[in-house]
Amino acid sequence: MKKPSLRVTKWLGDIPVEGECTACPDVTFKVKPITHRPTREEYGKNLQQEFDRHFKHVHKRQDAGSPAPGDREETTKQGESA
Repeated sequence: MKKPSLRVTKWLGDIPVEGECTACPDVTFKVKPITHRPTREEYGKNLQQEFDRHFKHVHKRQDAGSPAPGDREETTKQGESA
C-alpha cells in the first residue's frame, strides 16, 4: 500500500489554500489565515502541518496495530528455541 500524502486541491494563484489526504478521500485541510497577505511558504507549511497531525493520529496508529514484516520471524524463532 502506498504511503498517504498531502495533495493540494485548491490554489489562490500560486498559493496552496486547501488539500486532502490521498488515503482518506473525506479528509480535507484548509489553511488557517495567518496574515492578510498570504505567502506560498507560510500557507504550504500550514497545510503540511495539518496533514502531519492527521498522519500521526490516523495512519501511525494503523501501522502500530499491524506487525512489522520482521516481527513474525522473530516470534517464530523464539518459539522454536524455547
